[in-house]
Amino acid sequence: MTDWALPQKGIFVTGTDTEVGKTWVSAQLLQALITHKRKVKSAQSDKNVFFEKGGDPLPCARKPVASGATSTFNGKLLSEDTRILAEQTGESSEIVTRYTFAAPVAPSLAAQNCGIDMPLEQLLCACHAPANRWTLVEGAGGFYSPMGSDGSLNADLAKHLSLPVLLVVGLKLGCVNHTLLTLEAIQQHGLHCIGVILNDLHNTQDTQTATLLTQCIQAPIYQMPYKQPDATWQAWVANHLNL
Repeated sequence: MTDWALPQKGIFVTGTDTEVGKTWVSAQLLQALITHKRKVKSAQSDKNVFFEKGGDPLPCARKPVASGATSTFNGKLLSEDTRILAEQTGESSEIVTRYTFAAPVAPSLAAQNCGIDMPLEQLLCACHAPANRWTLVEGAGGFYSPMGSDGSLNADLAKHLSLPVLLVVGLKLGCVNHTLLTLEAIQQHGLHCIGVILNDLHNTQDTQTATLLTQCIQAPIYQMPYKQPDATWQAWVANHLNL
């Protein structure tokens, strides 16, 4: 039995589009998760389901491919998204993200331009994590964005991982339509949307959109305030994510 396998417990984070704040939301989620798990460990020290005994209590994060990288670390390209996730989990950037490209294009195109074969099978391998560790896997772009060099989409990666999906939505005009279309796509792939994060990217303080979405969907909604979760975030994560 190997110590490394595809995640058995965790979530797949996707978005209605690119630039909706998936990585920032993922970082906030990981922070909340770490706080929650430390409380659980303290209260039930004999039930370390997600904490290795005497080891690191942090969850894992995987973003198998990232494009648009503008920085370098130890002579290698480093995506800002990867840096943020690795900072939360304490893992190396190479473990968090296996494929990093400079071109700000779809990962499949970036791989093609670099002559790299990056099929779905390899993307799945890039999601491997230690057994019994809660793992956050973040896609690239929207749910139907091209990802693998074999024509696979984010949707295909999510389906093969069989993790529940967390949908990040940028709060803006048209986001209700984008949310409903993406939720329909998630359902058609046989996946469960565990929650919707309505991310207030531009400090609109719009509450009507969340009210409207509540009337249209069954998935729990959290409206993420501009740049900072509010006092209800910790409880929302504990109540609605598969911890």
